[in-house]
Amino acid sequence: MLKDKNIREALIESIKKKNNNHSFRIIEEMNVCDGASRIDVAVANGQLCGYEIKSDADNLDRLDIQMASYNKTFDKITIVIGSKFTEKIFNYIPEFWGVCVAKNDRDKVKLCYIRKAKYNTNVDVYALLDLLWKDEILDILHPLKIKGVSKKQKSELTKLVVANYSKTYIRNYSREILKTREFWREFH
Repeated sequence: MLKDKNIREALIESIKKKNNNHSFRIIEEMNVCDGASRIDVAVANGQLCGYEIKSDADNLDRLDIQMASYNKTFDKITIVIGSKFTEKIFNYIPEFWGVCVAKNDRDKVKLCYIRKAKYNTNVDVYALLDLLWKDEILDILHPLKIKGVSKKQKSELTKLVVANYSKTYIRNYSREILKTREFWREFH
């Protein structure tokens, strides 16, 4: 029976190979939507991609809550499952989610993509801005020269960003910050 650890190692190796010629960051156990959920593996490159692992030792009890958070946050989402979920997973997830089945293959984990993730049009700018630190939000507001912003709460700053920048700009800014942030835990 494949466990999360085995699947995660194979997934991270696969992500590294796929992004070999590009600038990217892999983030494990990333909190999203103010801690409502935590994605197993996130990848920040030209997009923000999330990978949720459900090994054969797991269940799907929290998937509804996780899905709501992930759908607000990630450009593409893939669920990586153990073979026990192969038949029923499509009853749980939206059509734009990718599906990858992890299988044992001669003492190695083989990842078999059975549905490629499609671009998620439901990303919420507030969920993206929640991923940023207050200083990073202040940086995006700096060119606007608004007085007194440094004393405001993060939630107030977020509202100012949304009022002054396009969704596309916020998406691009958030991805780039997550990809290049210094002094942050990472696996890369």
